[in-house]
This record gives sequence, C-alpha cells and structure tokens, in this order.
Amino acid sequence: MKKLLLSLLLGACAPVIAFPVAGGAWATSLPDGCAVSTATSSQAHGADSIVSRGYDLRLSGENAHQELRAGDITASGSGMDASALHDLEDAASLVMVATLTGHHSDHCPNSYFLQVVAPVLDGVQSGKSYDLVWDNGVMSTGATHLSFRRAHLRLTGGRTPDAPAVMTLETQGVNIDGSKNHLLEATMPQQAFASASMPASSIVPLAAAIVGHPSESVAVPVELTSIKAVRDTMQISGNGKATLTGNTDASAGEGHIAVQHLDDIIATLRESGQTKASAALVLAKLFGHRSATGTSWDVNWDAGVLTVNHIPLPIH
Repeated sequence: MKKLLLSLLLGACAPVIAFPVAGGAWATSLPDGCAVSTATSSQAHGADSIVSRGYDLRLSGENAHQELRAGDITASGSGMDASALHDLEDAASLVMVATLTGHHSDHCPNSYFLQVVAPVLDGVQSGKSYDLVWDNGVMSTGATHLSFRRAHLRLTGGRTPDAPAVMTLETQGVNIDGSKNHLLEATMPQQAFASASMPASSIVPLAAAIVGHPSESVAVPVELTSIKAVRDTMQISGNGKATLTGNTDASAGEGHIAVQHLDDIIATLRESGQTKASAALVLAKLFGHRSATGTSWDVNWDAGVLTVNHIPLPIH
C-alpha cells in the first residue's frame, strides 16, 4: 500500500549496431545477462524517428518471467540515427520494467546507460527533445499482466546548458489482471499524467539506480510540477518536491495532494480488506482542507513513513 501511495505522489513521473529488419530481431547493446529484445519489423518514421512493431523485451536469467511487449514502440530524437534510437528504446523499456516490478539486477551496469543516454544528454543540454511512445503494451510478471493502450514519455531540454530537463509521462487505458493483490486491481489508475524537472546530469545515475542496485550516493532532486491519476470517479492530483534514489523506502518527498471523491477511495479500500489504510484515510479526511472540488493535504514521505499535516499515517 505504501508503494502505491508513493507512486501516486511521485510518479503518477528511463557497441553493436542496430539495423532495420523484417520478421526478425536486431542486435542490441543490451549487456549479457541483463535482457534480450526483439521486434518483428523496424522502419523509419519521418526524420529522426523509428517505429518498431511487435516489440518484445524480456529480462534474462532468473528474471526471465518479467517481460514488456508492445504492438508498436516509436522513438524520436533530433540528430539520432536508427542505431541510437533502437538502443534508446531498449534502455527506456528496461527502466519501465524495473519501475513497475521493483526489479534490480547486477547485470545492467551503469556503463550501459551512460553509453546509450550520452547523445540524449548532449541534446538535452542544447534544448532538444526526445519522445518514446509505447502503443498496446503489456507488462507481464508471471501470471500478472499490466496492460495499457498508450504510454508517452517525453524529455525536453532547457534553453541553457544549466537549465533542468523536463520529463513528462502520460499513460492511457491502464488495466491489471491476474494479480493476487485485489487492492492493486481496484485502485490502479486508468489514466495518469506526471510532469517533473531535474538536473540533466542526474538522468543517467537515476536510471541506473532504478534498474541496478541503488547506491546510497544517488540522490536526485526532482520538482514535481503536476501529477494526476484517475480511476472511474476517483481522482488524485498534486505537486511538490522529491529526492529520488531508485529505492522507494530511501526516497523522500513533500508536496500537496488533492483528492476528488475520497469516500469512493475509502470504500474501495474497505472492500479490499485494507482496514488500516481505510482508517488512515478516514482520519486524514477529518483534518484535510475541504472545498467544493474535494479534499486536500500537505504531505511528506521520508524514511518509509507517510505523514499528512505532520501526522504519520499507519499504512504498513
């Protein structure tokens, strides 16, 4: 439950030459023991853009049951050739898998992300933009399948080399099935949007921390300008600041959260048997700021503890 709430707070926020193929796979720079990717076809899509159809990325070794498939994945980036764009597809998909599963691996080294993202960092520092779009995707972990109609990740540089990079992520048509976690199935946002800014130099270490073993030295300051998550009548929005480490419990954040139809969320938690969480929200409702559009609070997450108006909530 705490990781679900943190996700809504912080995220409701990644040399072998690749070549176009038809009906097969391309060689990639993915390290041995990290993951393997394939596509049924790949072709140019306008200038500085490629579309890979039938894309599949599967983790290697003991984590081979974790897989991301997409009907199409489109990568766009000014000045990047097909090889660099294919590698960017793989690196971003790998970060997505790690973010959704919490998986960490010794076989996806920092040097890999540094090699793949280096041209992106150069572009961001000169104000260029990069886009990745996954259409008709399915993230599988054993029998659990998280599907989405579209996920769009955009990274944009500032007007000066020292300006922060702006990252936005939008997901549509999200659904989960096969999970034994009924609460997760009942509360997973069907649509979500997040916008955040961070130092461009922090993109590589943060991506490596998410996929590999997080280092205590990785602490990336992030400005969360806008977060919105919607499921049926339930809606959560907010903004704030966070320090991300790649490890949920080691990350910290503070900000403002507003909820529409809070009673629906409380009822959902109760129906899922989450008595502590539902009781915590009932308590939070009492000292929340109420308006015609819903209830809002000032929140803080630190050392694995969520506090609302300086009062810790029993969400464990």
